[in-house]
Amino acid sequence: MLQAKSIDQQLFAQPYVNGHWRVHSMFKKSLNLQAQRNKELVMVTYQDAKVPHGITVSQRDYEQLTAQLTIDTSIMIQQRVLYFPQAALSFQHANSYETTWSTNGGDFEREHLFSVIKQVTQETGFQEALQQVFISQHTYYQAIDALRDDSFCAQQQAIDYLIGRGVGLTPTGDDMLVGYLLACCFTNQQNQRLLTYLKHTLITVDDLTTDVSRHYLLQAIAGNFSQTYTNIGWCRDQQTAKNVIQTILAIGHTSGVDFLAGFIRSLLQDNQ
Repeated sequence: MLQAKSIDQQLFAQPYVNGHWRVHSMFKKSLNLQAQRNKELVMVTYQDAKVPHGITVSQRDYEQLTAQLTIDTSIMIQQRVLYFPQAALSFQHANSYETTWSTNGGDFEREHLFSVIKQVTQETGFQEALQQVFISQHTYYQAIDALRDDSFCAQQQAIDYLIGRGVGLTPTGDDMLVGYLLACCFTNQQNQRLLTYLKHTLITVDDLTTDVSRHYLLQAIAGNFSQTYTNIGWCRDQQTAKNVIQTILAIGHTSGVDFLAGFIRSLLQDNQ
């Protein structure tokens, strides 16, 4: 039996002890499983990625698992053991990690963070260097700004503009929204009415965005984020900020950059 290396603490909860899942999507370094009961996603990867609903395995075990899988392959889970057609993966004794937002480590120095961002020429999904986040009036940034507007109607329109806008597995607008949601946690300025609207929209309206992106947005609404993102909370000196930002920038094609664009722009709004 194969053994998982680490797992999101959320997956030790009762709903994930037993059930029926299926292979939702497969990639070179990760695959997504979907629960038939509630349609939630779980990501299996050999990368050191501590993400919401993530399970980390060795590269060898990952290759063994994926060699026998196709999209829609049925997976059964019993007592925290995933039964694949020709193998079983246990996460009973895997090391757990937290993705739920905590105020621990949230006292970062914005000046160090901003100083690093001002040097980043890597482009967002809308082809602007990230360093332009401080002055740009691009429509994506205008939408992020509108999330703090006094008018709830303007906030709703901003959400509607951003969801699913862009290309890729997690579109630019969605990644920016995740950045906005984490910034709200850091500043303790969650807009519960807007969060309710965003969650309702994601759950009730089909085809707004990808299943994977919807998963990460719903997790972010619930206060669950990739540890790579929440490590921003430890940016208390220039070198740490540089290391954390470089790690985020390496995520996806532009996902990390887009997340930072939404996060930094939201912090700037908080400064005003």
